[in-house]
Amino acid sequence: MNTRTFIISGLLFATCSFPLTAVEDTALLFPNPKETPWFTGPLRAPSGTVIGQGRYSIQTYLSTDVVTGGYNSHWKTVSSPNLYYNSVLLQARYGVTDFMDIMISPQVYYYNYCQSQSSTGFGDLPLELDFQLIRPDRFEWFPGVKLGIIEIFPTGKYQKLNLKKKLTDLTGEGSFSTTPYLLFYKIYHLSGHHYLSTIACIQYTYAAPVHVKGHNYYRGGKRTRGKVYPGNEVLGILSFEYSFTRNWVFALDNIYEHNDKDRFRGKQGFTKHRTKAKVGYPSSESLSFAPAIEYNFNQKLGIITGVWFTAAGRNTLKFYNGLFSFVAQY
Repeated sequence: MNTRTFIISGLLFATCSFPLTAVEDTALLFPNPKETPWFTGPLRAPSGTVIGQGRYSIQTYLSTDVVTGGYNSHWKTVSSPNLYYNSVLLQARYGVTDFMDIMISPQVYYYNYCQSQSSTGFGDLPLELDFQLIRPDRFEWFPGVKLGIIEIFPTGKYQKLNLKKKLTDLTGEGSFSTTPYLLFYKIYHLSGHHYLSTIACIQYTYAAPVHVKGHNYYRGGKRTRGKVYPGNEVLGILSFEYSFTRNWVFALDNIYEHNDKDRFRGKQGFTKHRTKAKVGYPSSESLSFAPAIEYNFNQKLGIITGVWFTAAGRNTLKFYNGLFSFVAQY
């Protein structure tokens, strides 16, 4: 495997480890229907509140990822042939109690393409539990606080990859990973229908060791066999939504991510050039942004579209991710 494996692997990990947004239940915070702001939520930050007992929401994401290269250890850009990942993600969320909800997010890669090669596949499966510790309306200025726990089940393909497929058949990371996060959320009324919604979120991901064979998510080569201990991840998100009107909203996610170095034990194997294969990745970090525009038909129905892209990085990928989402809450 070469540098491109590292680039695509980073994209898959980023997609799976981010808790995608869900529609905000603002009706609980603003009981008067005429004063209730309408927010679909920013592209990448989690929802600021739990959904409420007996309620549920369905959100569909159409996503196109274009990987154009990566960043080396000196923060310099390294180019590679464009690789396209096209996927559909369905996010279903249900309110178990007034302070807890559960969410599942299956994802299918329906057309991955690079240099005349293409593949399809099922991605890793995130399952999330949310707990409302403090409601956003409890104090006038102090934000609401929510605790979330994301467990990712390795249902995607991560090893025994076909080199002729140019990494289009790579759809998972192979590890059971656990991500607790703490989120602070508040909506401020500026004037009229102008509101500012703010989210600050910090999360930590622990990925369980993975048995690997051959060409895999963590690179490797022919006769590679052993166990990878993925590095832990720390991620911070600062998000804003500003309502121009009751229907139209601008959203922005600001994201910083740091990953520790992977460790490997076993036989490295060798590449097609008969050199020792590398297994695992060095430490990395990245800064990315996700601006978006929302249109909300009412407090239960909305759409959001935008672009998530890297601005700087070290030992990580350079990509553009276009997203379109439709959400309905009941």
